[in-house]
Amino acid sequence: MPREHANIRLDMWGDSDWRSLTRDAQWLYELLLTHPDTNRAGVSDWRPGRLAQMCTGTTAADVKRMGTELELKHFIVIDEDSEEVLVRSYVKYDGVLKQPNLAITMAADWTGVASQRLRGVIAFEVQQLRIRKPELAGWKSEQHLATLLSSPAINVKADPSTDPSVDPSIDPKPKGGSDPSAEGPPTTTGTETGTKTSSSTAKRRETPLPASWAPTSAHTERAKTAGIDVVREAEAFRLHAETHDRRAANWNAAFTTWLIKAPGLKGAAGLSAARRDSDAWMQGGQSTAGWQRPRAEGAAT
Repeated sequence: MPREHANIRLDMWGDSDWRSLTRDAQWLYELLLTHPDTNRAGVSDWRPGRLAQMCTGTTAADVKRMGTELELKHFIVIDEDSEEVLVRSYVKYDGVLKQPNLAITMAADWTGVASQRLRGVIAFEVQQLRIRKPELAGWKSEQHLATLLSSPAINVKADPSTDPSVDPSIDPKPKGGSDPSAEGPPTTTGTETGTKTSSSTAKRRETPLPASWAPTSAHTERAKTAGIDVVREAEAFRLHAETHDRRAANWNAAFTTWLIKAPGLKGAAGLSAARRDSDAWMQGGQSTAGWQRPRAEGAAT
């Protein structure tokens, strides 16, 4: 069923990222959000010349410049090869998962997206929403969402391979210096003849689980091979981490350990009584090795 309206959140005007955009970038975002061709997954054609015809005095080059600004700030994701563009947070805010029928339509539109990259970004947003808002009515259509929920996900904010080329007019290099990315990682030196220490060898600081964290495509494949519901496991993983205020230097490695210890069962059965005994698996230091589950009762020690 074609869209007849689009949801625009009024509280976006209180968002500092939104207000940091130029007027032109805001116009393009609202155009993509309300464009008749944007489907229920938030994807439409990326045809800068055609989009430029939606108002007077705009060229294809203007649209490309606006798109670069929006993509740099993660409002949209563009795939030049498939000529598609995604409003990244569309499924999160448009309400498609509040109604089972709309959720089914969204999943069908997702399968029709040509870009593997955009499908991965949508999968990430949907899987995150499943973890954060399990009460939404759209999950009643879970059998129609099964492929989407188990598909490899891409967190565009954490995946450097998805960053577009920087437009100097939008994100200028620091004045008075060269491009730091061309100089390699920063180093520190005690004296002119001292030994340089690369920042890459420094011990990583342990931090709480980021709100944007999600299983990687490698996690999804590992879980699929083991017959584990990766979405449910990620939900339980986050719950334990937040409940016990856990810290880790490498959250992806921590979740890999969690999956290795997971019982190879599908569905709700995967959340075993042993896994729910959070205090037992939480014991140990703050290192990745501490992320382990308790032995079953009566097991040898």
